[in-house]
Amino acid sequence: MALNLSAIEGGDVLIIKLKGDLDTYTAQDFLEFFQRHLKGGKNRFVVDMSEVDFVSSSGWGALSSAYKKSREKGGNLVLYGLRGQVKRVYRIMGFRVILKAYDDLREAIRKALSNR
Repeated sequence: MALNLSAIEGGDVLIIKLKGDLDTYTAQDFLEFFQRHLKGGKNRFVVDMSEVDFVSSSGWGALSSAYKKSREKGGNLVLYGLRGQVKRVYRIMGFRVILKAYDDLREAIRKALSNR
């Protein structure tokens, strides 16, 4: 399945909306989209995962890489809207140690603005 990517300006935070599967075939598309915005001066991101049904190991790797790159630029990246299998894998595999996820968009934006 294809991955649709869009960006919504939220003040100092850029919300990256994903729709589809984040897998081996689409992880690079996500990273390129993210890199364009990072190079454009953005460093604080909320990745809206509310319409993502599947994330492969490559997808989790891409999200972790984006998080690391945003931190290197003095920013932050958090996830929003995990659900179903994606949320279960996130919890079971321990990704919450690296990537913080929130069910409330306002809280996700607040956390993206902080450096914790």
